Parts: sequence; structure tokens; C-alpha cells
Amino acid sequence: MIRVGIVGAGIWGRMHARAYAQNPLVELVAICDLDLHRAHELAGKYGASQVFRSIDAMLELPLDGISVVTPDNAHTEIVIKAARKGIHVLVEKPLATTLEECHAMIEAAETAGVYLMVDWHNRWNPPFYYAWKSIQAGELGDVRYIYHRLSDTTYVPTQMLPWASQSSVMWFLGSHALDTTCWLMGKKPTQVFCQKRKGVLTKLGVDTPDLYITQVSFEGGALAVIENAWILPQESPTLIDHKCEILGEKGAIYLDPTHHRMYAQYSAQTSRGFPRPAYPDMIITPEIYEKQMGFAVESIAHFVDCIKNHTPPLATGQDGLLNTRLILAAEQSAETGLAVTLD
Repeated sequence: MIRVGIVGAGIWGRMHARAYAQNPLVELVAICDLDLHRAHELAGKYGASQVFRSIDAMLELPLDGISVVTPDNAHTEIVIKAARKGIHVLVEKPLATTLEECHAMIEAAETAGVYLMVDWHNRWNPPFYYAWKSIQAGELGDVRYIYHRLSDTTYVPTQMLPWASQSSVMWFLGSHALDTTCWLMGKKPTQVFCQKRKGVLTKLGVDTPDLYITQVSFEGGALAVIENAWILPQESPTLIDHKCEILGEKGAIYLDPTHHRMYAQYSAQTSRGFPRPAYPDMIITPEIYEKQMGFAVESIAHFVDCIKNHTPPLATGQDGLLNTRLILAAEQSAETGLAVTLD
């Protein structure tokens, strides 16, 4: 059995707990969280035998892997300590909010010989995986342009994330969109130009930008435009608006993972949007007969398989480093009004 622990018992920490608890290869051993009541609640529900408030105490256990599911700026110390104990690490995106922290985590994992995987779960998102396969097979020829939109309703920054003012839609969603776009493009990014706007969320009591529009240039002249917003109306039929258009020399692919209308319900219960949207999630984290399904489970299962089979993960610390570099370049561009050339 692969023995794992989870650091962070919040919304997505619960997702990791469900994924591990139903995986026959895994023993969920421990939950660590600053809120012991929340940690005990999660451990009790999913069968973890031990609960900790201290990461140092948890890392004294004989663990094979841990999930780090803490806020964006609280990954580095945990990852480095786990790596030095010889424990493989799955860390939520972004890897870190500074390049120095990314380098430190990568170095710690490489020195210890453990895996450092970033949970870029859209690489397991079926429509995006099919698009990636088609690109890899050469069916589109040379990819010249990608448009990628990934946005949320105001529910996320105003109700779901109590720490939204300490983050941004760029770190929360832009990180996913940038990683998926680079993965699909398969080329080195060379330049970033970004604009952001602020005002709507500030009036709602959340001091963070409303939206970012980011243009990324790649080697060979390819372009990508990435749109991320946190101000879709609460009444929207789905919590997430996710779209992608890929144009190549020989063809095009259009993706709509959220407004696919596999299921649409119009009633009093769905008129106010999430958590009862008209178009409920069918592919990210649906539950079927109380079992957690969806591609978000698959990326976590991949981490387990990597430990079991001694195979490197498909989403690495180096991918996390590139992602943080792109986000920091986008922020610099948005502040200065100038394009940022990447080294």
C-alpha cells in the first residue's frame, strides 16, 4: 500500500482525501491542518488514522507521499521538509509565487531523489487530452494560435475563497490556463504582454483584480491569448466558463468543457447559479453513487501510480517553475504596460 498524508483540509484538500480514500492502492494515513477541528472532521470521514497541526510531526510518520493543498504562498517549507524526509510530493498549483521558492523546491526534490508533481489536472481533462493527442499526431500541423478562456463567477472570490484578497484570478485560474496552453502548444514561450482591470470585486469587498488578458508569444511565431476573470455573474448557468480554440496549419479544434449542455436544468433551484447551477459539473468532480469521479481524481491517481511504478510524473516541478515565471512576467507587464521578454 502507498501510505499518504494530506496537508490542508480545505475545499480541495477534501477532494484529495476522497480520491485517496477510494483508491485501492492507497492508505490515507494522516491529515494536517492548522484547524484541528477541520482536520479531525476530514480524517473521520475518509479514514485517516492520525491528525496533526504540525507538519514536522506528521513528517515523522513513514509516508510514501503527501499532497500539499495549502494556499498559494504556503507550499515551499512543507515541500522542502517532505523531500528531505524522502517523501514524494504532489503540490497544488501554482508551485510557488516566487522563482526562488520554485528553485528551492525543485533542488530539494532532485537532491532527495523524490518526485515533485504539480497538480495540473487539466492535462487529464478529456477534451484537452484529445486535443493534445491530435496535435501530437500532427493532425493540425503547426499550431499557430490558441485562445483559452478560464473564468469563474463572483461566487469564487466572494464566498468560496476566504483568502481571495491575498491572491488573484491569475494565480488561481491563470496558472491552469497558462500551463494547459503551453502543454498544448509544445513550444518555448518567448514574450508576455498582459493587461488587468480592477474595480468590480473591490466594490464587493475583495481587494483583487477582476480580470487579466494575457498574450504569450512562442518560438516560431505562434501566439496565445488567455482570458481569466472572477466577475462572471452569480446567476450564470455554470460556476466555470472554460473555452479553448486551437488553430493550426491543417485544421482547428474547438473545446467547450463547461457549456456542453449534457445536462441542463431550469427550475427555482437553479435560478441563482452555483451551488445549484443550471449546467452542473459533469467532468471535473462529479459524484456518482457517492463515488468521486472526474478528471481531478485522475491526476491524483497518476501521482499514486508514479510512486508505485517508479515512473516520473507527467507534470513536474520544472513545469511549475515555467508557470510561475509566466505569471510574474504577466504581472510585470500589467504594471508597466510593456511586453516582457523571457530569458
